[in-house]
Amino acid sequence: MIGAMKHTTLIKMCIVFAAMASMGCSMWAEQLPHPSITGGMPLMEAMSKRCSQRDIDPASEITRQELSNMLWAAWGITHDGKRTVATAMNRQELEIYVVTAKEISKYDAATNTLTTIATGDFRSQVAMQDFAKQAPVNIVFVGNNTKQPEVMHQCYAAGAASQNVYLYCAQAGLKTVLRYGCDREAMKQTMQLSESQTILYVQTVGR
Repeated sequence: MIGAMKHTTLIKMCIVFAAMASMGCSMWAEQLPHPSITGGMPLMEAMSKRCSQRDIDPASEITRQELSNMLWAAWGITHDGKRTVATAMNRQELEIYVVTAKEISKYDAATNTLTTIATGDFRSQVAMQDFAKQAPVNIVFVGNNTKQPEVMHQCYAAGAASQNVYLYCAQAGLKTVLRYGCDREAMKQTMQLSESQTILYVQTVGR
């Protein structure tokens, strides 16, 4: 009887994994390189170079170190356990997703990992413009309505996170632009978002 139960459990597990695979979801976490938080361009110089750029080379690539650095800049955890950007009443309501040609993943600052949400190229959902559909990285800022019901406050936090990405890109020699236009309904389904999660902005990054 125990053998039959184990066999049944194995079959159920296979069905679950098959269902996840059919949805293009692998749900595995990639450990990113430790973010480099020392050195770099002086802040005032980075601010003077900050700008929106859309002439991104579709063949360009972003290294994992660069990605780790910019995600930490956007929503990393600082020495005192707080975030790199302020949130109203310290609700910390932002969630960061990364869309590439291969997958959509969610950033976890506590472990400095990217967890795969869906595999495949979904860049056409996160952009209305061709340059963004072909860019190597699109960062999606999502607000958690359970933590912070005021969307206005969510937008303030996302704006601050976006500015940090702008400043990092300026000092790293990368190109970036913050955008609003995207297919939100399709993205919510692909990213498996709940009704308590709101897509705020998308930031395109490349060279």
